[in-house]
Amino acid sequence: MTEQSIAPDAASGGSTRPNLIVGLLPFAGVALFVIAEIVTLAVAGTSDFLENTTMNAVLFLIGSSGIGNGIAHLFFGPAIARSIGWQPGPFQFEVGAANLGIGIAGVVGAFYGPEFWLAVIIVDLVFLFLAGAGHIREIARNKNFSINNAGPILFLDFLMPAFTLFLWIWLALS
Repeated sequence: MTEQSIAPDAASGGSTRPNLIVGLLPFAGVALFVIAEIVTLAVAGTSDFLENTTMNAVLFLIGSSGIGNGIAHLFFGPAIARSIGWQPGPFQFEVGAANLGIGIAGVVGAFYGPEFWLAVIIVDLVFLFLAGAGHIREIARNKNFSINNAGPILFLDFLMPAFTLFLWIWLALS
């Protein structure tokens, strides 16, 4: 991260680097998904593997990731905005609220079965695909290559919901 994309503020401890924990919150769901898959394989083996994997994707890739993103945008908005290459503003609250709502729906919905999963997957997919499109627009129009505009988050905006939808479709067809 460049000093240009992150300015000192209270949320980052007054330094030019954002708090490491805040920076990792959006990736917590990916890490938890991988751990859950390892535990699922160790405990249940390959029995109901596709259904368990899809549930884990909804629970962690949507649920935990959404909650992590929600917390980051709601409580550390100025630092997150600057890491995206944007000026802090009220949009952070709205993005945080949307992420938190999607995340809670993912956590709760993971335990209601495949029919409910699809609704959560669609909401997450639309939100994140459009967020990703917004980041691409920022790259094209404003040459914004800030870490949280053109970095790993950009790829996760497309890959996580597409992967989760792929799993759901595979499960529905099996």
